Amino acid sequence: MARGKRLSFGMYSSETNIRLGTIKLHKQDKMGKSWKEHVAGMKKYDPVVRHRVEVKFKEEKHSS
Repeated sequence: MARGKRLSFGMYSSETNIRLGTIKLHKQDKMGKSWKEHVAGMKKYDPVVRHRVEVKFKEEKHSS
């Protein structure tokens, strides 16, 4: 059975632009939902501003 590739994304705060973590997502799930739909409205705790903020996602370099 073929397996789909996953993309690695860095999560960055929308307010302070510091890195808050990493997440790996499939390009598309079995229901046809893209990774952009999964991350829409996602919030993480930002220790600098001390509350939850919206996060931006940047695709990270894949290992060669």
